[in-house]
Amino acid sequence: MNRIFALTSTFSLIALAIAVSSPAQAQVADVPTVNSKGDFTTARVLGNRGYYRNTHWLVVDASGSLNCRVTPNGAVKTKIYTGWVVAASFPSKDADAVVTHQGSPWLRVVPQEPFGRTPQTPCFVRANNRFVAPISIDFVSDGKVRLVQ
Repeated sequence: MNRIFALTSTFSLIALAIAVSSPAQAQVADVPTVNSKGDFTTARVLGNRGYYRNTHWLVVDASGSLNCRVTPNGAVKTKIYTGWVVAASFPSKDADAVVTHQGSPWLRVVPQEPFGRTPQTPCFVRANNRFVAPISIDFVSDGKVRLVQ
């Protein structure tokens, strides 16, 4: 019996030493995921303390610019250029920035021009990974995206 106890204690110490000596992986906040069509169906993510908002999105449209519309699939209000960051606009505390119109999800955003001009009023872009990509909140501070080096 003592031999089994000693053996068990030795394995426990080895396991503890391995766990303590292993480097810890930093956790990064999740971002919304796409469905099989590449659509984002929500701008909210379930974290360990409930839902949080994914507020910043990168314009990735391969054509170089993206139409931002007055209403989902409505008249074009302005163009947003590839590489710009847009802020998702949530109409209320519990509402989502993604709305569905005629079966397609649309993201309500506020364009933020990179040269510090005044932000515009909200408009809508297609919530699809061909056009926008979510930016993890861990890479946003003071409303600005910080680059990882």
